[in-house]
Amino acid sequence: MARFVNIVTNFSTGELDPLLRSRVDQEFYNNALAKATNVLIQPQGGLRRRPGTKHILELPNSSTPSAANGVRLVSFQFSVTDSYMLCFTHLRMYVIKNGAVITNINGSGNNYLTTTITSDMVDDMCWTQSADTLIVVHPDLQPLRITRTSDSAWTAATITFDSIPKYAFELDSHIHVGSKLSVSAVSGNVELTATNTHNTSGTAQAGSANTITLKSASSATDDIYVGMFIEITSGAGVGQTRLCEDYNGTTKVLEVHPAWTTAPNNTSQYDITSFKAAAVNQYINAQPQGRARIVEVLSDTKVRAVTEYPFFSTSDIDPGKWEVEHGYEDVWSSAKGWPRTVTFHEGRLYFGGSKSRPSTIWGSKIGLFFEFVPTESLDDDAVEATLDTNDLNVITDLISSRDFQVFTTGGEFYVPQSGTDPITPLTFTFKNVSRNGIKPGTRVQSVESGSVYIQRQGKSLNEFVFTDTQATYVTQRISLLAGHLLKNPQRIALRKASNTEEADLLLMTNTTDGSIAAFSMMRSQQITSPSEFTTDGEFIDVGVDVNTIYAVTKRTFNGTARYFVEMFGFEYFTDCAFVGGAASTATSLPHIGKALNVITDGVPQSNETVSGGGSVTFDRASTTAYEVGLPITVYVKTMPVEIKLQTGSRLGFKKRIVEINAVVNNTQHMLINNNPVPFRSFDNPLLDEAEPVFTGIKRVNGVLGYSREQSIEVSQSLPLSMTLLGLDYRVAVHQGT
Repeated sequence: MARFVNIVTNFSTGELDPLLRSRVDQEFYNNALAKATNVLIQPQGGLRRRPGTKHILELPNSSTPSAANGVRLVSFQFSVTDSYMLCFTHLRMYVIKNGAVITNINGSGNNYLTTTITSDMVDDMCWTQSADTLIVVHPDLQPLRITRTSDSAWTAATITFDSIPKYAFELDSHIHVGSKLSVSAVSGNVELTATNTHNTSGTAQAGSANTITLKSASSATDDIYVGMFIEITSGAGVGQTRLCEDYNGTTKVLEVHPAWTTAPNNTSQYDITSFKAAAVNQYINAQPQGRARIVEVLSDTKVRAVTEYPFFSTSDIDPGKWEVEHGYEDVWSSAKGWPRTVTFHEGRLYFGGSKSRPSTIWGSKIGLFFEFVPTESLDDDAVEATLDTNDLNVITDLISSRDFQVFTTGGEFYVPQSGTDPITPLTFTFKNVSRNGIKPGTRVQSVESGSVYIQRQGKSLNEFVFTDTQATYVTQRISLLAGHLLKNPQRIALRKASNTEEADLLLMTNTTDGSIAAFSMMRSQQITSPSEFTTDGEFIDVGVDVNTIYAVTKRTFNGTARYFVEMFGFEYFTDCAFVGGAASTATSLPHIGKALNVITDGVPQSNETVSGGGSVTFDRASTTAYEVGLPITVYVKTMPVEIKLQTGSRLGFKKRIVEINAVVNNTQHMLINNNPVPFRSFDNPLLDEAEPVFTGIKRVNGVLGYSREQSIEVSQSLPLSMTLLGLDYRVAVHQGT
């Protein structure tokens, strides 16, 4: 058997999909891992033990407020020094700052703020922030404004809009046959006056669901009141205003649209005029040309309007040559549904999608965030557009990035902008880039190169990026080499790199097994290095407060499912950790019946099982600090060794790894192929002190056994630091053919 030396210089490919096992011809194979569990791949190519988690807050786990019914983490950054992680459960919002729960919110004695967000809404809620205000939307929720005054002073109130966009869900129009229409100008802001009107009022003779019988002295001319407005001024049905749709001069029966909410009768008094307040935001169309939107009712006969298509002239328009186009109503309401998505972009507040208009986007006026009805069609006016393609495009997220980006269940879109030109009502058009679609409930994340999102079926992680060569956006799958780590992902968060030892870290919680797919990314260098986080329980949600990662976990202790908010940190070596100072015991622990790692003054002690009363006793009391928590399983396995010789591949040959040299940095403990690697010298009499930190090369000899699938396994059995930079090994294998 000849012996060959091989080296794995880095692990930048991360964990490789098993479907790529035979791709020994590709360069990525040499830097890949078969398993990378509870480690992070560094941008330089090494890997280190993932951070542990510290217990922050236990959430309700019974009745309606239970986190089992829904929970969502939302980051909120008020200033450079004040940032928060908000945790939403049923009708509650918890506030966490610097790893501590804010108590006594608004002097209530509670550690949460009461909201109108139910557990059914948290999965599909969307949000955006401006200064001290967080805007939260959901199709079944009138948009909510959450405002911070201080750490413990927060308010939540529904948004009152200055104006809401209109849409004709039941479009109808009626020609005026009884009046002329005078026009003050052919275009722009105009005044329209109905002349020779047949305004009338009186007491009805009778009424039904959609009719009213006028007084007997009413006009005998058929359709004379069609297109005019009728208001019930007193009696049955008082306060209702409807459009006159048909009139029979013989019977005096007037049909209205829409139907009455409360039918009138012979006690109802009415008033019929050319215009009522209900005419606002309806349209007047004229022949041979002219279209204007009514913006203000000046009197029963006169309105102010904005032309959308100029009138032919200022001459009076004869009866029968103009009509009122009606049916326009608020596009957002409890009946029609509320916006699904929200973002700020270039001075406008944008809403995307609703139950009744799932593919439409609305933008406010510049600087007037709650004013959505256009008035003069100027560049700073409100904007609106609908994504009409052959697919159903339910808008699920809006992103303010290099351009205004829209992600739907049917594809990805953006607003083309020339240079620094802003969006205007005339340029608010969308270009479709791809038809991948995004998974509802997941938020798009902005990285250095573009935007990343989870594909609609949850099978891949895609990147939406602008290319200068094509002068447009393209999409590409960046999880191609590790698609197996995406197991029905539901939540996604991005921690941006804060130093050279880190890459951007994209975290996705998987509902299939409760793991986290962790992608270390440096897209400028085309680096995407996936690994997997597991824990004793399930990761339910994940969020990032500036550079601090929080997670919601579900853990079962003593047969009871319990939910926690936990904070990741490299200073912790266990999960759901409780820490303290000088002590001989730890109490009030939730981990009933679990064997916990115990670390006192930096030295791991024997594992201790939590008693029914929630306490453990240490083998040795701590003098400065202790940590107790759930063990973290760290496991790394290289791809099967492949030696390329002139005589061909050794893929099917039996091999034996004879010697392994591990290049480590700031490492205290490690097992290689289940063989302990020594890090402590026994000539040091202070064996009860913390394990020394080692940087350099550690050698392991005597690795036994031949097999065709020779791999190197690296693991840990103690909660200590570990950073592995590379592996050099010698392989014995038959050299001939």
